[in-house]
Amino acid sequence: MAVTALSVFAKTDELAITAAVAEVRRASEWLEATCRQHQLPQKAADRLVLVLNEVLENVIVYGGAAVLSAPVGLRFEIGSDAEGDKASVTVSDAGIAFNPLSTAEKILPETLEEATPGGLGLVMIRRLSDWLDYRHADGRNHLTFGVRWLLVKPATTNFRRGPDRRVANTAVKDERRYGVRRDHGIRWIALFRDAAPAELEAALVDCEVLLMSADDTLLRPGMHNQSVFILLSGKLMAYIGGEENPDSAIEIFPSECIGELSAIDGKPSSALVKAAGDARVLRLDKDVFWNRVIKLRGVAENLMITLTERMRRSNEKALALQREHLELKHLKKELELARQLQASMLPLQRPLFPGRTDVEVCGFMEPASKIGGDLFDAFFVDNRTLFICIGDVSGHGIAASLFMVRVIGLLRMLAMDTMHPDKILETLNDRLCIGNDTNLFVTLFCGFLDVQSGELVYSNGGHCAPMVSNGREAALLALPRGILVGAASGRRYASLQRKLEPGETLLCYTDGVTEAENAGDEQFSEAGCLELLRRHASSPLPELLDELYGKVVSHTGSKLLADDCTMLALRRLLP
Repeated sequence: MAVTALSVFAKTDELAITAAVAEVRRASEWLEATCRQHQLPQKAADRLVLVLNEVLENVIVYGGAAVLSAPVGLRFEIGSDAEGDKASVTVSDAGIAFNPLSTAEKILPETLEEATPGGLGLVMIRRLSDWLDYRHADGRNHLTFGVRWLLVKPATTNFRRGPDRRVANTAVKDERRYGVRRDHGIRWIALFRDAAPAELEAALVDCEVLLMSADDTLLRPGMHNQSVFILLSGKLMAYIGGEENPDSAIEIFPSECIGELSAIDGKPSSALVKAAGDARVLRLDKDVFWNRVIKLRGVAENLMITLTERMRRSNEKALALQREHLELKHLKKELELARQLQASMLPLQRPLFPGRTDVEVCGFMEPASKIGGDLFDAFFVDNRTLFICIGDVSGHGIAASLFMVRVIGLLRMLAMDTMHPDKILETLNDRLCIGNDTNLFVTLFCGFLDVQSGELVYSNGGHCAPMVSNGREAALLALPRGILVGAASGRRYASLQRKLEPGETLLCYTDGVTEAENAGDEQFSEAGCLELLRRHASSPLPELLDELYGKVVSHTGSKLLADDCTMLALRRLLP
């Protein structure tokens, strides 16, 4: 915080409108509401609104066709300088370049006979504005008009500089202060509106004003506060509990009090109060507040009104947070139900076909979030033909899981209709492209295994290459070319064949396994999977998949993986 004689302006609000007469009313209502929000004196606000209406009328009437090529921008600013508080509005438009300040002011007629219609708009703009500025930049007109209030009195004022009342427990770094020099206009502050000007002047003669910058701290939890603060301009944010959580923040607007509760009961402050931008804060020492200010007419009653309003806003914030908490709790229950339904669609029994003596199959899935987009499936289309598939839907969460359900359902129908995996992917791809407004897609590997001969016919749509191990060595399975499924309709897929020998293990997985990274951004990699598969090729498949998942978790250092981790393994059993 610091004191400066330079002008301090903070942008506070903006609006964009079209160059139409009907929009002028909307702009006026916006400016009126903005002035009320920042507690501008009514006369200052009225002047701004009147000038805005006249400026917009001129822009619409004389801006030409070019004014319709882009929105008319309005920017409201409030701030202060060495002369007092001020506010301005800047109107920018794409109309014909025109500087209204270069036009000579029309002389007011002395008699009605000498009067001519029109031409008095600029007169009103000049007389209602305390300053005007025009510039043409970036192909746009920019006209700024402003008003002042709370002007500093001449040097003959009887206000005097108050002593520096720093205390050791202040939360303000490197603060420099200057005495309050304000005339009766300070009664725009709600707390002082009923006080007599002379009495108010005498009560505030020793008080000080703090100049704050963005993120400066005024109060923090546990701080023993000895002052009452009143915001003069800018905005403060009060965070209940001390954590800077935007959801629990309470905005403090100009003329509102801060720190009055701790000053009343003497207990440490319970909130963190920080500046949201440039701000000016009037500091009232505790003794000054209780021995002088509270005795002024209407101050006690206005303080109760202020506290009531603060309590009402706090209650509204608390109720909103409670509603959000209940909604979040309900959503978590819904997500858990969705997770259970999703899991019920996948064959998670381990092993999948315990009664078979010719093949062993086992699956594993651990979603990164409550519900994921990975999928796998395995079922017999007849007594000797096993269909397998594994896929990874783009993205995570509810959208990916719904897409995954659609993929699983279509795959099961198509696999019962044809035993050609390339045709399955072609049909699946075309159907997924229909109505796919979310642009989701899936990588997919699928195939049919003849468990008697060991012939595996398979096709691939952009998925990771499975791995095959015979116990002595492990290698990636050669893949046919094929693009992502659901990304573009009308695409063709190919298929390959490979004989799976008795004792050989086929491991399918998603990229959440091989691309899992540790703190050093090193991936677990295909090499890590191949080495583990080679060493555990004779282990029961549930143990193999658990061991692989454990290695991935150990590599990342966390059970909360960044991506879904899904695996499907099958092994031809020895006769």
